[in-house]
Amino acid sequence: MNLKFIIEFEAEPNKSIVPDKIRFTSSKNDQTSTLTLTFYETDFLKETQTILNRRKLIKSIYFFDQNYKFCTKDIRIVWIKGRPLFLEAIFLITSELESVKLKKFFRNISEQKSSEI
Repeated sequence: MNLKFIIEFEAEPNKSIVPDKIRFTSSKNDQTSTLTLTFYETDFLKETQTILNRRKLIKSIYFFDQNYKFCTKDIRIVWIKGRPLFLEAIFLITSELESVKLKKFFRNISEQKSSEI
């Protein structure tokens, strides 16, 4: 499984992005799960005018692999002292099958990263 993360703007081409932080949580019975992606200091957040420009409003963020696609419009930008600090996208997964798949995937990534250290 190879995930790709895409940000979709209202009137601009889609842009491939890589999250700085990924947090995955699931219920005890694996019925539902939440995936939170955090992006710090990305190009589109560095310029305050870009975010305020109507043409570049963020429409959605999605991630996909060859078998499925998840999309969210639950996006928030955290501002500190008039400047964007980070962008956060929250995905709610309500399918038990998809929740279990993603849990295994992120567990494998975590184990691979910890073995590299």
